[in-house]
Amino acid sequence: MGRMTLDALVGADGADGTTRHPSDPADRGQWGASGRRALGLDGTPEGWCGVVLADGAVVDAFVVAAASEAVRRAAPAAVAVDIPVGLVDARVRQADAAARARLRGAAQTVFNAPPRALIEAWREGAVTTHAQATALADRVTGAGISQQAWRLVPKVAEVDELAGSWGAGLCEAHPELAFRTLAGGERLPRKRSWSGLLRRRALLAAVGVVVPDDFEGGQRAAADDVLDAGACAWVAAGLAAGEPLRSHPAEPSQTDGGRPIAIWTREPG
Repeated sequence: MGRMTLDALVGADGADGTTRHPSDPADRGQWGASGRRALGLDGTPEGWCGVVLADGAVVDAFVVAAASEAVRRAAPAAVAVDIPVGLVDARVRQADAAARARLRGAAQTVFNAPPRALIEAWREGAVTTHAQATALADRVTGAGISQQAWRLVPKVAEVDELAGSWGAGLCEAHPELAFRTLAGGERLPRKRSWSGLLRRRALLAAVGVVVPDDFEGGQRAAADDVLDAGACAWVAAGLAAGEPLRSHPAEPSQTDGGRPIAIWTREPG
C-alpha cells in the first residue's frame, strides 16, 4: 500500500498496482465538493486555519472555529488535516511510529494519538480532566497520554465525527512529513525559526502553493500554522486530482471502521 490513492479505503484497484479515487463527487462527502478544490486544515488555539487550493493555486485562506465550518466554506473535493484520522485502543498507532521513523531529527513533532475509548468517554462527559484521561488511557493501552494529546482531544473528536460523514475524501497529513518530502528528505530548520519559516514557505511556493501575506483571520493565526495548513492543502490537492499518495506505514494493518489508518504524503513533480 506504499503508493496509492485513497481508493484503497473503498477497494477500487487499479491495473498498475495502485488504486484510483472515485470520480463521483457523491463519494467525496456531504458538502457538495466542487472540481479540484482542496482544503488543508491545521489546528490553532482559536479553531482551525484553512488553506484552499483550486487546480493547485491558493484561492482562499481563513481561520474559523470549527472544522465543519471550514469544509462548508471551502466546498472541496478532498481534505487533508493535521490531526489523527482513525483511532485504536493501542499504545501507539502504526501511522505515528512510521512518521517518526521518517522524521529522524524531528520525531518529537509526532505525538501519540489518544485511544478510541478516551474519545468516546470524552464525548459522553465521563472524562473531563487530564488525570482522568491518562488513567483511562493507561487502563486501555498500558500508557497514559501527554498534556499535549489531552489538549487536542476536542479537535480529535471533531475530526473523527467529520471523517465519519466525509469518508475517503478526508485524509490525515503531517506537515513536517509533507515538508520533508518536498525537501527531498532534507532535515529542515525548526519551523518557528526565521530560516525554518522562509524555507517552508519557499518549498510551498515551488509547487505553486503561494501563501498570501494577509487573509481573513490572519492576525489570529501563527505563521507556522498557516504554512502547515498550506502543506496539508498540497497533500489534499493530490488526492483531489486522483494522484497516487504514499501511505505511512506502507502496509497499514490497523483499521478504524474498516478504514486503514495511515498518514499520507504526496510526491512533488
